[in-house]
Amino acid sequence: MKQNVFNEGIKYGVIGGLIFLLINFGAWGIGGTAIFVSVIGISSFVPYVIVMLIIAGLSLRKRNNNVLTFKDALKFVFVAYIVIAITEAIGNYVLFNLLDSELTAKVFEISKEKALKMMEKFGATEEQIDDAMKKMDAEAKQTTFKTIFLGLGTSIVWNFVKSLLIALAIRKEEKFAE
Repeated sequence: MKQNVFNEGIKYGVIGGLIFLLINFGAWGIGGTAIFVSVIGISSFVPYVIVMLIIAGLSLRKRNNNVLTFKDALKFVFVAYIVIAITEAIGNYVLFNLLDSELTAKVFEISKEKALKMMEKFGATEEQIDDAMKKMDAEAKQTTFKTIFLGLGTSIVWNFVKSLLIALAIRKEEKFAE
């Protein structure tokens, strides 16, 4: 039975998006901004989406008589990533603009403190530190629709690259008898 890779992509995209929302809103709701920044920083380096999509892709391939063309694998993974990216964008907009409009400024201050400590740790001069802090202070301290939309576009481009690599890993073409 041929599985519908588009529907499977949507299903796993929703699952990945819900995981992101749970992590994002959970970290924000549990504690202060420092906890939020730490959890988001850690979760951005944990490749839970990649692992989930590889496992789901291999399962999809298995349910399809152990065959999954590169085209179908790419469609499955990229559709999932698009759904996840849209969910992330909407979730970030709601969190940073509707629920806590001061969150961007709070996150910025924590990031600035961490950058300052890191620069001091690596032996930056006072002049270098002052220049870096001035540049950071000049940046916008709001998460606007434009910022989120541009982030969504960038995310989709990078997700396509990841989709290509995951599709290469999970694909298995049908072998023809000679």
